[in-house]
Amino acid sequence: MSGWVKIKPAARYAGISERTMRDWLKDGLVHSRLPSGTILIRYEQIDQFLKQYEAKENKVDQIVNDTLRELG
Repeated sequence: MSGWVKIKPAARYAGISERTMRDWLKDGLVHSRLPSGTILIRYEQIDQFLKQYEAKENKVDQIVNDTLRELG
């Protein structure tokens, strides 16, 4: 998706609550605030913000592999 979105649909897009979305804004999610006070967020910025939490590998696989190595 591309374009700008308000907080409520942005939260829906990310699968989170509006409260969490507002927390993300405080935590540095890039957004624009219009003179009217309306907050707009680019879908790309939501995706970029979430990338910092992206899992590099499956934790379960890592635990299983570590356990098998210890047993072997």
